[in-house]
Amino acid sequence: FVSFLSDDSGFLLSSESVIVGTLLVLGLIVGVAEVRNAVVEELEDYSQAVAWLSQDFAYTSVSSANITSGLSTSGSTFSDSFELEQTYSSSASANGIVVTTMSLDDDE
Repeated sequence: FVSFLSDDSGFLLSSESVIVGTLLVLGLIVGVAEVRNAVVEELEDYSQAVAWLSQDFAYTSVSSANITSGLSTSGSTFSDSFELEQTYSSSASANGIVVTTMSLDDDE
């Protein structure tokens, strides 16, 4: 029993593993928080793009005495601006999300 109490050969290994484990857990927490922030930011951009979306339509075969060029509605666009979290990348090629629609003309 006395030799068991005086033996400290495993102490250094266990304390090192506790320190390494603590650093790994802290790094994992920071990484998961950054992934969460990126996902929330992309979902916010998607929801804003859907909120600005309008259902465009055009009828070119409709005729009226007052309207000579057909009936249509306006288009919809969404421009994504960079948030403060996105300023780390100055070489981003896509400055935003643009949703556009085109009216189809029936020439038949």
